[in-house]
Amino acid sequence: MRIVTPAEIASVAWEGELIPPPTFKSPVPPKRPVATIGQPEIWPAAEALETKVGKKWTPPLGAASYWLLRLACTLHDPAGHPSVTEARQTLYLRPRYAGAGGRAVYAHSLFPDRLTVEDKVEFSASLGPELKFVSGFGVKAGEIGATVEYRKVFPVIQSYGTGEPAPYWVFRSHAAHPLDGSQFVYAVVAARAGAGGVRATVELTATVETQFGPVRYGLPETAHTNVGFTIP
Repeated sequence: MRIVTPAEIASVAWEGELIPPPTFKSPVPPKRPVATIGQPEIWPAAEALETKVGKKWTPPLGAASYWLLRLACTLHDPAGHPSVTEARQTLYLRPRYAGAGGRAVYAHSLFPDRLTVEDKVEFSASLGPELKFVSGFGVKAGEIGATVEYRKVFPVIQSYGTGEPAPYWVFRSHAAHPLDGSQFVYAVVAARAGAGGVRATVELTATVETQFGPVRYGLPETAHTNVGFTIP
């Protein structure tokens, strides 16, 4: 068994426009971002992880079953403008047997944990008549200078909620990694004995920069019947 992350969503669970919160009022409604949520793909975790690491995987104590999930979503900026600054995909988990308790199912691990894009800039620190910083190599003859390499790291995808029943991934816009496109993330979901399986729902929100400030768009109510699924 070999799991390869695809470039595009093959099977769609829901597709449509995200909507602003009911409290958002605008004389000229801005164009809404369009989202696609893929059908979750599920594998038994032992089978998938043994293939990846090349040896038998022994799950931790305290849980009965583990599954590997791949979740996918695609965002399209409204009218093609780069106005979506951040998106969040949340995986809500609960046991099929309500009496098992809220902690009967949870995210054992998430991937990517933190995926970044790094900007590297070089500039010179010059000690001449005055201290100054110039881009590139701007030190003049007779001055004492040094080239300084400065790095800024932007979290493009970061996950939160390991060990919890509502983990989520935050996608942030970056010139080298725009939000307009498909994103694939993975979760290892654990169910303790007595959970009876897992009920799960995917939620997607997108923060849009409007003339009135940032507004968070989300799924319409009618979409929620399409983005729920069960894990046996």
